[in-house]
Amino acid sequence: QIITRNSLNRPEFPTEGSEVSLSSEFSGGVLGGNVGFYKFIFSASWFTPAIWKLVLYNHTTVGFIDGWTKSSRIPYLEYFFLGGEGLSRSTPLRGYDDPLAGYATQPGGRVMIKYTTEIRFPIIPNPTMFGLIFAEAGNTWVKVSDTDPFNLRRSVGIGARLFMPMIGIIGFD
Repeated sequence: QIITRNSLNRPEFPTEGSEVSLSSEFSGGVLGGNVGFYKFIFSASWFTPAIWKLVLYNHTTVGFIDGWTKSSRIPYLEYFFLGGEGLSRSTPLRGYDDPLAGYATQPGGRVMIKYTTEIRFPIIPNPTMFGLIFAEAGNTWVKVSDTDPFNLRRSVGIGARLFMPMIGIIGFD
């Protein structure tokens, strides 16, 4: 189940508005089956016009997964993984290898926190192309008791996005 609200003014290069969503997933428990977990992901994005044609973009994602009982089985790929470019089941974190591509330095986590801040600026209007300067931070934790929102992997950099009709947005960071 996903509950979402979107007030963005443009789909390709939003300059104002927000998008907020809460997704929930339930498996096993009273539903039966050989696995049993509940998973929640909260995501919020804000676009704010700044000076000239600059746009400030902020995004936060928080995730949590746990079993119905201590003996509940949670499939490996349901855990949270952070890193890579987002082509696998991991949550992208720029500047870090994809943990599901054989570079795992830590197991998947039950808790995930990720923050993103970007300053975006238009380069050409049609087709839509814009540049950005970003700062990201995030991490996953195996146990809820180990969660520390200040112990995060961090990255900064620059990038560009080009909207290609019938393909979507192509980006480079």
